[in-house]
Amino acid sequence: MIRLQWCLAFGAVAALAAAQPAPPKELSVLMAKTRVDGQLTGWCGGELRAGRRNAFAAAVTSPAGGGRYLVLDADGTVALLAPFKGTPDLSCYTPAEARKLGESIRASETIRGRVEPAFSTTVVCGFVDATSAVCWQYSPAARAFVEVGEWQT
Repeated sequence: MIRLQWCLAFGAVAALAAAQPAPPKELSVLMAKTRVDGQLTGWCGGELRAGRRNAFAAAVTSPAGGGRYLVLDADGTVALLAPFKGTPDLSCYTPAEARKLGESIRASETIRGRVEPAFSTTVVCGFVDATSAVCWQYSPAARAFVEVGEWQT
């Protein structure tokens, strides 16, 4: 299984292929507990909601193709971030890392978009199609994951 991670290089965002390690036991338990249908093809973790450290963003594919990005919380709740087409590409960033990514996007001559974290929690970004990525953070006021960025390559 290949996972594309995004890094900052020469003021642009570049794809690096890396093997995705096996999911942690906590994520496997959450997948079973929540009965999420589909195959887990990518994941990252962090403090996706303030004070909740055992949460994961997951890319789940379906046999028919494409899939969806989800957040699985330690309490067993599941939140849909977005459907995606093609191969999943999912990453989690600290707010500081997300701000640096946003700076690189603004400085790029070929990538259009923005990433502007609004909260102190982990930022989740995923490609929803071959050229468009979206980033989310949990908003306590909205009680939902909200878009805090997007870019097109």
